[in-house]
Amino acid sequence: MIKYILLAVALFVTTPTFADNSSKDLSSNEVNVKLASKNARPLVPDAVTREFLYSVSPENPYRVVNPTIVTLNNDPSALPDYGSRHMFLFYVDPESYVRESANRELEKELKADGKMGMQGKTYSPDIQGYAVLNLADTKLPSGLVRSVVRMVLGKNVPSLNFADNDHSLRNAWKLPDVNNKFVLMFITKDGDLVFYRESPMTPEDKELMYNTIQRYR
Repeated sequence: MIKYILLAVALFVTTPTFADNSSKDLSSNEVNVKLASKNARPLVPDAVTREFLYSVSPENPYRVVNPTIVTLNNDPSALPDYGSRHMFLFYVDPESYVRESANRELEKELKADGKMGMQGKTYSPDIQGYAVLNLADTKLPSGLVRSVVRMVLGKNVPSLNFADNDHSLRNAWKLPDVNNKFVLMFITKDGDLVFYRESPMTPEDKELMYNTIQRYR
């Protein structure tokens, strides 16, 4: 079992490759004031479909709130950069990462791009990458998964990785079923979801992903 858990969490070694942590975090009040000053987006139906999520774009954004999830130490936490930086977010059921080779291939592609820094397609000081383990849908022991992730990542990188024990993120954003899914999302500093895809992605999906990120670099 340890072998599969290590495979499942290998993704989290390389996902946060988009920016440093030098920006000043905004308080909750500052975030609320900042977002309140923006033009409100049209409301979407209560039942958000994949078809709708696949249609979101910078021109057709979907406003999302800052969910309460947990750190790898199982402490309640929000996404730290919500409202202050753009976020490239991985929402991953560990079992999906193990089963689908396309997920690991995408990981390698993003890892290689991240190493290129400003010469790559994804790096920007205005963008932070985060990974959220979907532990609500995995059959692997949640506590053991978190422990292995902390052990693999060391002391610093875990601050960029989180977990969802009870579908808190899925429910807050009204996402469809995410069981066995490897989900990629881009959320702007205004709280707008402008890109949503589930791996495996087509070449056209990847091109759209990189083009969306380029617009916010």
